[in-house]
Amino acid sequence: MVSNFLRFLICMATMRASAAATGLRAGVAKVNATLPVGVPLAGYNHGRRRVKLWPIPDPLKYTNFMTPSVGHLQPTWAKALVIDNGEIKFCFVTVDAIGADGTLRRMAWERARDMGFTIPLDNVTLHGSHTHSGSGAITPELLWELAPATDILVPDLQEMMAEFIAKAMTQAEKNAQPASMGIHFGELVGVTANRRADISPYVNPGSIDERLGVVRVDTQDGKPLATVWNFAIHGTCWGPDQMMSNGDIMGGANDHIEAVIGGVALFINADAGDIAPAGSACAGKPNYAGAPVIAAHVQKIRSAAQTSSVVSLSAVSMTVPFGPTDMNLTLARVANCSQGGPLDICTICRVIDCDVNVHLDSAWVEQSPTFTALNIGIDNQHTLMVTLPGEPLLQLGWQVRNDSLDLGYNNTLLAGYSNNHMGYFATPNEYEVGGYESLLTMWGENTAEKIRQSCKNVAEQVKP
Repeated sequence: MVSNFLRFLICMATMRASAAATGLRAGVAKVNATLPVGVPLAGYNHGRRRVKLWPIPDPLKYTNFMTPSVGHLQPTWAKALVIDNGEIKFCFVTVDAIGADGTLRRMAWERARDMGFTIPLDNVTLHGSHTHSGSGAITPELLWELAPATDILVPDLQEMMAEFIAKAMTQAEKNAQPASMGIHFGELVGVTANRRADISPYVNPGSIDERLGVVRVDTQDGKPLATVWNFAIHGTCWGPDQMMSNGDIMGGANDHIEAVIGGVALFINADAGDIAPAGSACAGKPNYAGAPVIAAHVQKIRSAAQTSSVVSLSAVSMTVPFGPTDMNLTLARVANCSQGGPLDICTICRVIDCDVNVHLDSAWVEQSPTFTALNIGIDNQHTLMVTLPGEPLLQLGWQVRNDSLDLGYNNTLLAGYSNNHMGYFATPNEYEVGGYESLLTMWGENTAEKIRQSCKNVAEQVKP
């Protein structure tokens, strides 16, 4: 009898030890991913960035339709955070780049796998910060190459970037240690403005996404390991005449966060398709006036996050075929032109409906994006992180958030500019208004609804 009781106690102690051993582990890494001077800077297709006689190329070592960069204002980084609850491993990768690219994501993962990385591709998300001063010539889609927004792919540069990302991924997994994690949300106003306020009746300058989400990851003894912050802001403090690579205001905020909090700061952009940095936030660049403001809010929200080493994780990825584009190029949508114009062409086109619909295949733009949903459960609170493969406008962002609430999630981290880049996602009313974001909503007025439904489908598969 005593012997059986002792066996029971030993068994219970072993089970407790096993449960403790499978608590959260996390690792983070930061790799300098600055590419050589002379690469094109992705984001703008005008100003000093574009060759003078475009579309006639001016071929140099790294550039064709764009002009070469002349230096580095600050490093651009590849960062990775791995979380492991004993059942699921997941890896977030952030890069100071105009966006994410499916080809680059797979290349980096394959290199990391060859280095010993064990996390499946479906559990790896790649997030572009959307700086407009990061390296171009690293993606193969013809539309962005020839626009020119990124310039012609240079395989050597693409391989360099894939190597940097792979190193960050493998180092993060190797650096894994016992950790705790918490998530909290707050609001940040005063550093952004809606850039469609001058053309759209549906928004005003204050129509922004003030939601600031912060993921806090600490070591077992409570020291900051990583801070992930999720906010909607365009990386456009620097304009098309800036010829030195940098991470824009988001990179400046990351530097402040790391200096004030410690650990590694990773930025994931949100529904920033129509949200620009406020002029006051960009003041003093490269010592952005808004950067310490952002960092202070991140620090405050991070401090409010209650951490736990007991974290549930559920993840799923799904590839969705969109097919060829259906780009409508009416003058009203391209230039907000509905009447008047040279020879009264805008009025004429409104009357005779001179539409042009362009159907581009996958050589021109990615058409089979990967949507990833991650359910993070901490203390009976479930946070959804869901990826969007391009630039969602504000209205779409709130639609996705509301859908997630209906599915039982408590909060949502919107991961725009993630895994792939398929242009803008304007909702039907904004699509009809026209303008730049509408023009590059490339699957017609129902593009945003397709994105929304895809987000909902993956989120439903891992719902609480």
